[in-house]
Amino acid sequence: MENPFKKAYTAFENKVLRNTNPQKLKAVSAAMSPDKSYSGQLEMESITMQSKNLAEWKTAIQLATDPENPDRSSLRTLYENLMLDNHLASVIDSRILYCQRSTFKIVSATGEENEELSALFERTWFEELVRLILMARFQGTTLIELFELDILGELNDVTEIPLGYFNPLKGIIIKAPGDSKGWDYKEGIMANYYLQIGKDKDLGMLAQVAPIVLAKKMGIGAWLDFIEKYGVPPLFITTDREDDGRLNQLFEAAQNFKSNHFMVGRGNEKFEVPSITSNNPSGAFNPLVERANSEISKRFLGGTGLTDEKGFVGSVEIQFKLAKDRFESDKLMIKNYMNKMVIPRLIKLSPVYSGLNGQTFIWDNAEIRTSKETAELVNILGNQFDIDPEWVEQQTGVPILGQKATPGSADPLAAAEAKKKSLTKK
Repeated sequence: MENPFKKAYTAFENKVLRNTNPQKLKAVSAAMSPDKSYSGQLEMESITMQSKNLAEWKTAIQLATDPENPDRSSLRTLYENLMLDNHLASVIDSRILYCQRSTFKIVSATGEENEELSALFERTWFEELVRLILMARFQGTTLIELFELDILGELNDVTEIPLGYFNPLKGIIIKAPGDSKGWDYKEGIMANYYLQIGKDKDLGMLAQVAPIVLAKKMGIGAWLDFIEKYGVPPLFITTDREDDGRLNQLFEAAQNFKSNHFMVGRGNEKFEVPSITSNNPSGAFNPLVERANSEISKRFLGGTGLTDEKGFVGSVEIQFKLAKDRFESDKLMIKNYMNKMVIPRLIKLSPVYSGLNGQTFIWDNAEIRTSKETAELVNILGNQFDIDPEWVEQQTGVPILGQKATPGSADPLAAAEAKKKSLTKK
């Protein structure tokens, strides 16, 4: 008797395997294997946090804009160094966190929300995706890998292909910086797993603010040098001894003075620590740091009102409106990428996302009120309008059993019931 398993496999082989392009099968197999993702095959280098200067900035820009074989590896190390500046990192976080904390929903063509589909994006990978999409504004062309699935078929994580490991002009991912050949990510079956953000030649805003950030770093470095040289007053020793033995003793004692905090002398020897009033460098260095921070805030947020330590209420409100224009622009950018590029890739990536077909990602711009603000709104509107108690309960989270009657007035619930009965009798 013929083995039924062998019979079934033979039928599958004849109808499916033999009619499938072997190259396509190989590509699909490689795509479904976690250790075959392009990001897992890169020859990564250790990160070196060496100081940068304007000459290195010019070189990095020149290499990144090479028309034949652009190399962004130097630009990557420059950007990593710039992000050590806390003020710069803070204003970039302000742009990114605003979008990450904004509510969204997946809606149909009629505008009705599908809560189950919306819940598919309430994941850590979506937060990271939003960050990487927005980072393209700052670091230029960004390449994202949508590859890793969990056992349920959901996207588990997104991975950034670092600058220097892909060539946007050629559309390839390279194994090591400087390679001229690599894996195609714009065409072929693997194109569904990679998402390029930004145009091929975008370098981002960090390339523009690099000079002011480097100047700030240089100023702080000079500040530290000043403190090291002049922050601790010098020690003057006067003696009438001229023999080398005593001079060597005094020299050794002076070297140990900072740790011992006392000196022992003989005869007419004097030890003096002069008062130096010019050892406060804030007047020379603080203006440079403040000016650099101001320039960075203006470039990324439209003004300094949201980052300065002091500000008037009116001016801060105006500055927030300027910054909000940038926030809304970021949200529009994410919305467009989600609908045009991310959702189509997710549908092809896993059956879990098949329900997204015909659906749209939008930001939920409904005003979010606290329970206290809702209660105040009900108190104001309740003087003129009848408000649904169920809505109030839902918005505030406070169980509402009924309306309390005021002294001297009839129970409104009883009055409503009586009116209902009278209408029924008629």
